[in-house]
Amino acid sequence: MYKYKCLKDTSYAEITDCLNLAFSDYALPIQLTQEQLQTRFTLSGVDKELSYGAFLEDKLIGFIINACCVYNGEKVVFDVGTGIVPEHRGKKVFTKLFSFAEQELLKQGVKKYYLEVLQENDNAIQGYKKQGFVIKRELYVLKSSKTNFDVNESIVKYIDLDKFDFTKLDHCVCVKPSFEHSTNILKINIKSYDIAYTCKNQKITAFCIFSKETGHVMQIGYVDICELKVIIQWLMTKFNNIIIKNIDKDYAEVLEMFYSVGAIDIAKQFEMVKDLELVL
Repeated sequence: MYKYKCLKDTSYAEITDCLNLAFSDYALPIQLTQEQLQTRFTLSGVDKELSYGAFLEDKLIGFIINACCVYNGEKVVFDVGTGIVPEHRGKKVFTKLFSFAEQELLKQGVKKYYLEVLQENDNAIQGYKKQGFVIKRELYVLKSSKTNFDVNESIVKYIDLDKFDFTKLDHCVCVKPSFEHSTNILKINIKSYDIAYTCKNQKITAFCIFSKETGHVMQIGYVDICELKVIIQWLMTKFNNIIIKNIDKDYAEVLEMFYSVGAIDIAKQFEMVKDLELVL
């Protein structure tokens, strides 16, 4: 008989083995080392105490891995990864695991459950809808390659994010980030990021928070989108294959700016959300 419980006492080694097996038959199989898994958990803000597993004879055969923080003003969780070992699918393990997780999260004061899913993954979308999730936003994932733009580097300033005063961005149009790139998540590993910005009359006119290691774009904002374009061009001269993840399709001006510098769409996702409700 299957048992369901929180993963706080489950080792990273066991979670890694289960995850690799659960994703072994995917079109693009995932194979992570324990170290890689722990790094991903850290960067994503995963909370093992708010993550849950399905067990058979004390062996982990399924999981729901959650990150937790305040997002849109509420305590929420985000589904970082969900999987069931192939031989245990079709036995309602996921349905029962999710139901268990939902009730446990409510006890911890969690109000909403977020996740992201590829738009072409209709089976997953329909499955999540059956669990009560609704589509909240349509998100674009873009990629740009290293170029040789002629950028006046003197106008672009950048510093470590942990030394930056976020209140200086209050007057900017800040492109709403997805959960993964929200400020509370970035602050968990704030030393991993820099912020590049431009100024006029001692006021920031555009900014971009990016990964020090890869150049991947985490957050952007602007008063003048032409200034933001300069920052993105500057970034593209420094890094190869930059990922710009989860730009809301409603920011048409921003998407057009990225296309104008050669970025291309590589994926489209839905942000889905469920209001958690207590089952009496």
